[in-house]
Amino acid sequence: MDDIAPLVHSIGKPGMSRRRFIAGMATAASALAGASALALSEGTARAAGNRLPVPELLVPTQQGGVTVFALRAARATWQLLPDVTSGSAGFNGPYLGPTLRVRNGQRVRFEVTNGLDEDLAVHWHGAHVPPQDDGGVHAAFGPGQVWKPEFTVKQQAATLWYHPHTMGITARQIAQGLAGMLIVQDDSAASRALPGTYGTDDVPVILQSVAVGPDGGIRYESGSFSEPGMAFPLVVNGVAVDDEPLTFTASTGRVRLRLLNASLSETLTVRRMDGGKLTQVATESAFLNRPTQVAAVRMPAGARAEVVVDVTRETVLETMVETGVGRRRDSRQSFLTLLPGSGGGGRRTALPARLNTIHRYDVSHLRPRVIALTENGGMLGINGVSGTTMKAMDAHEIVVREGDLELWEVVNRSPRNHSFHVHDVPFQVISVNGRPPTGVDLGWRDTIAVHRGARVRIAMRFTDYASDKYTYMLHCHMAEHEDLGMMTSLKVRPR
Repeated sequence: MDDIAPLVHSIGKPGMSRRRFIAGMATAASALAGASALALSEGTARAAGNRLPVPELLVPTQQGGVTVFALRAARATWQLLPDVTSGSAGFNGPYLGPTLRVRNGQRVRFEVTNGLDEDLAVHWHGAHVPPQDDGGVHAAFGPGQVWKPEFTVKQQAATLWYHPHTMGITARQIAQGLAGMLIVQDDSAASRALPGTYGTDDVPVILQSVAVGPDGGIRYESGSFSEPGMAFPLVVNGVAVDDEPLTFTASTGRVRLRLLNASLSETLTVRRMDGGKLTQVATESAFLNRPTQVAAVRMPAGARAEVVVDVTRETVLETMVETGVGRRRDSRQSFLTLLPGSGGGGRRTALPARLNTIHRYDVSHLRPRVIALTENGGMLGINGVSGTTMKAMDAHEIVVREGDLELWEVVNRSPRNHSFHVHDVPFQVISVNGRPPTGVDLGWRDTIAVHRGARVRIAMRFTDYASDKYTYMLHCHMAEHEDLGMMTSLKVRPR
């Protein structure tokens, strides 16, 4: 093990190109086989050349009936561009973090150590948890401290993620690499029928549109995006895609891709380059009622989706990158080539006709609560109040009652587009500009695009958790907008 340590710690260091990084990960994984403390995922262990790296699946410990995941945030360096070293940050590594996998009904604890030189708050995005464990701005903890939220997982299978939610510096901390995927499993028939072997046929795909300055610095403020020499690489699982997409071999012939848009502000639209359909099986918070054929998957910042692809021949995925934040740099980028494996031939079992049963809310008797996205002199806000301090947020908190069904009309009164996110519970889309949803938009969501001048109605029921002391949040998930004040507190009071 002592002979291997220098190899492991050299990965991602200055002077290492992308292909050297991936090859290094493969060598290290092979050398570390059986070493649980530094075990790499099977997908990463096979990586070589231009193959898609797969984030490590973190192995938890067991303590008195509680499953414990240990995370440490720290600064490091990383290469997003060839031969250019960037200051970065990551959980348990130099950039991004390991995948956490939990199960419905499981008692879990996250022990998060702050190895930064500044405050840190870590939010479990999409998780239905007690407010004191939610990880919003109120839960920040200082350098050297350890935060230990503990709760019982109480939700359907879903693709979630974790990221900073630190007052005023969320955009910088996410941009530098502090993010990772959080997978919830359950024992449903749909979960048993869908691909589920991590790194083999169940694969996380973390997509980021990143801004890198000529000095290698990762930029997060839109005012700096127009400076000369800026580069905007598309980063997939921590690796910048160049003129060739990354590759993944679907050894079983079918692959389930968990797509996450972890960009600061960009909207990503994923599609097949050959014009074929994708089979979407889940939105952010749960399975869809049934597998649904879609031409593209459109994700605002913070959103997720799950698709299943039968790989009978080479299939290339691309994404449209749309942004209006500080620059106009919309682009189109192929990012992943799915290759059929030698063992993937033959006929595959059809996907189940039904995955979930989503009962639509009846909101005909409700008067909508208006949530206005506002802007005044460059300062953003909710209902005209800029949430740049916890005092301002708490003084204008949104208060709901445990068990109540709420109908919200989110109205965008600012000149910018936004990505609206609610903590604690998922919501159903009732209408967008008066039009009812169809297709995959009938699924459970926790993040939705609200364009300039739009009116979006959503409905949700706040179940299980309530507190007169602790709060959740609602905000724009374009991280710079959040830092500029487009967020406020959400309190679920006991009935």
